[in-house]
Amino acid sequence: MIADYDPPVTILRPRDLAHLFIVHAPGNMVFAVDIGFNLTMIGLARWTALIGLATLLALPARAQTSAPGGETPDAGESVSLEQPAIFEITPVSGTLKETVQQGQELVWRARTSPNDRRFQVTNISVALLREGTAGQVKMTFAGDISSLGYRPVDEAKLNIIVRTKGGASIYSWSFGISVRCSDNNRPAPLTEQIPSDLSTNVFTNVGSVEIAEYREPNYPSMKVRRCP
Repeated sequence: MIADYDPPVTILRPRDLAHLFIVHAPGNMVFAVDIGFNLTMIGLARWTALIGLATLLALPARAQTSAPGGETPDAGESVSLEQPAIFEITPVSGTLKETVQQGQELVWRARTSPNDRRFQVTNISVALLREGTAGQVKMTFAGDISSLGYRPVDEAKLNIIVRTKGGASIYSWSFGISVRCSDNNRPAPLTEQIPSDLSTNVFTNVGSVEIAEYREPNYPSMKVRRCP
């Protein structure tokens, strides 16, 4: 306490400031209140410095930086599928139908830089195989996965839509593919068993398939991280 200062002033140690909050009072006075509810009156000329020091002590040790666009670096970079891949289906035999490959590929690009590829699936094929006398039908997806220096935070989710020759949708299959940083044309075969009550109609009337990015309301956008 400095007795000859009008009004009297108490000198506070820095470690005391963490327990204080500042309250304005009438008559150009300020109260510094500690957690024990002891009041110390300080002069108006002193309170600005006290608030500044208390604010510095309350700041976090390290501020988190944000990447352009408001995302933190750990959140990943948003990407999207360049365009769906559409294939015609032709019979190979009485029990097998396959897609016609014409260079179609699935490419994910950065949303903020559409010219930059992040990963891709090439050499794609879809086949429908009818097995046994019960009419069971399996649909297979195959493609070569390549990481172009990036990998998805989660699986890349796709949707295959089976259509008739007239374009009507008669079946759909959603699935995810994993991408590793080491992938360079890694084969990724997947199989779906079509339900028996739909299999005959699907196998008989299929005319084309469309492979597109999976989309549902509130489904999060695809994000990738750079490979180490």
